[in-house]
Amino acid sequence: MRFILFLLLYLAPFTAISIEEDLNSLENLFVEKRCITCHVVGRGKFVGPDLYDVLSKYSEEDILQWIQNPQAIYKKYSKMPINDGYPPMPYMNVDSSEAKRLLEYLKRTKGLVRKNSRVKISGTIKNFSENKLLDSQEVQLEFVMADKVKNTEKQITNNGNFIFNNLIGNIAYRIKIFYDGIEYSTDKFYFLPRENNKSVDLIVYDSTQKIKNLKVNSSHLIISYDEDSESIVIAEIINVENQSRNIFVGTNNFSEKIRKINSYALFPGIENLGFPHRSKETFIVSQENVIDTLPMPPGNRRIVLTYAKQLNFFSTTISKVFLNDISSLTIIVPENKLSFTLDGLEYIRKEAGIKELEDDQYSTYSISDITKGQEIKLTFRKYDLFFNTKSVIGIIFILFMLGIFLYKRFKKT
Repeated sequence: MRFILFLLLYLAPFTAISIEEDLNSLENLFVEKRCITCHVVGRGKFVGPDLYDVLSKYSEEDILQWIQNPQAIYKKYSKMPINDGYPPMPYMNVDSSEAKRLLEYLKRTKGLVRKNSRVKISGTIKNFSENKLLDSQEVQLEFVMADKVKNTEKQITNNGNFIFNNLIGNIAYRIKIFYDGIEYSTDKFYFLPRENNKSVDLIVYDSTQKIKNLKVNSSHLIISYDEDSESIVIAEIINVENQSRNIFVGTNNFSEKIRKINSYALFPGIENLGFPHRSKETFIVSQENVIDTLPMPPGNRRIVLTYAKQLNFFSTTISKVFLNDISSLTIIVPENKLSFTLDGLEYIRKEAGIKELEDDQYSTYSISDITKGQEIKLTFRKYDLFFNTKSVIGIIFILFMLGIFLYKRFKKT
């Protein structure tokens, strides 16, 4: 018996760790399924109702159905929303096992939170360029409800530190500062039910307009052929580095609202230009180039463009003049589908095996040390010119018309 008691005491810390890890896993699901963006537990009204007493108001069956399919609950009670003063709950793409885990989280969390507890936000502001904490800097705390700023508080840093005490926990927050003409802001953040303190640090930079610190390290053109539209589709990846310790704000006047950071050449005549990793509104787009408008902190930035070009019947050539020095350019093209030639620059060609695309025979063209002002020309021809249905019908039609023409001509003679 004494041995069993000893064993239980010995294993108790490990059991506690296991329980805590399991609760953390449930809490992560509460965040992952975006429950946290509308609900709190024990801290009052938010976008949606406080979930502290939800288990005493509704059956577990109703709660599970509510989590998985809100419309079914609204239909069952012939009311939407059921709780007046709140928006209806949207479909959150939660399966049955996840719904059970979220229910378990609510059960376990209620006993761990103090109702109407207050929260604290603290942090530091550091100047990266000077490598020091930023003193006497005004910090603004925004209280955000459904993307609308409901209130603000301001504070001045002391030795780079700030603390906002005695805050409500049933709202989203955002830290914002203005430094050297630039606005810095955190993403919107929330307090978890068991969380009372949050540490938020921000990095700021001194600004520079010296464009010589920007370097295009590499660029990639990844080309594919869309047989249905008979077009080439290109993903262009540009890797840029700010080699200084300052944030580059562009070379235009500080009074201008839109910063012009750097320009990148486009192939004229392309279609369906897209920006997979960024909003199109952060670029100025013309027929010849795109201009990045986001100030660039020290380090690397990747710019990704996607676009298409309809191929002509026989051959299609696209060309552009580079607006930047580029250390290396790599072009990847499926040469079992397209006949491809590159003019204007010296290159090294080799076959490139791409595991995910084993059916296609890709080749890479590697070019080094491109200088601003150099031109590149890419020419494409479809290998299946005489084998696809459209081409065959076209050739037959041409031969047929030619036959009629020759027949009529020789008949007259």
